[in-house]
Amino acid sequence: MFKLIKITFIVFCILTTTVAFGKSSSYFENTLVHMFSSECNKKCREEIIKSETDFAVILLLKVVSQNLQQQLLKLERQVYD
Repeated sequence: MFKLIKITFIVFCILTTTVAFGKSSSYFENTLVHMFSSECNKKCREEIIKSETDFAVILLLKVVSQNLQQQLLKLERQVYD
């Protein structure tokens, strides 16, 4: 069950960062190959997942804040017009 959650989470990170934020699919192919190679141990995998998750969360927060800013500007224009 835990492995299924981890795989789902990794797929979510890959999809959100490649589709929404323009990282190339070759970047993720190389990252996944590295993660499942013998060179990368459990600690290495955890660091990769943590860094990708942090990156995805920061980018999502930026998009949400930009959207909120646009909505606030629109509302401000309506109030003052």
